[in-house]
Amino acid sequence: RADLHKLLLDLATPYMTLRLKSKVLTIEPNTPFVVLESGEILKTDLVIGADGVRSVVRDIVLGRKEKSSDTGDAAYRATLSTEEMLKDPELRPFVDDTEVNVWMGPMRHIVGYCI
Repeated sequence: RADLHKLLLDLATPYMTLRLKSKVLTIEPNTPFVVLESGEILKTDLVIGADGVRSVVRDIVLGRKEKSSDTGDAAYRATLSTEEMLKDPELRPFVDDTEVNVWMGPMRHIVGYCI
C-alpha cells in the first residue's frame, strides 16, 4: 500500500496541491468535485478514491452502500525498528532489499516490508 501511495504522490505532485487533515464529505464523480467538511468545494480534473475499507468514494461511484463481509480473518499490524535488524547478517537483507517478503503456512501468513 505504501508503494502505491508513493507512486500516486510522485506522479501527481507536479499537477496538484496536497491537502492534509481535510475530511471529504462527498464527491461528484461526473463533474468532478469534492466537498470538504469545512464546506469548501474543490473542482478537480480527477478524484482518486483511495480512502480505505470504509470508502465514501466507492459508495458514491457504485451508487449504493457496499457492505463488508466477514472473512473470518484477522490482520495484526506492527512496526519494528530496523536498527537491531541491521546488526544481524541474517536479518539485514530484509531491511536492505526493498521487497515485500511473504511467509505462508497452514491458515496463517506474514507479510513484511520496510516503510
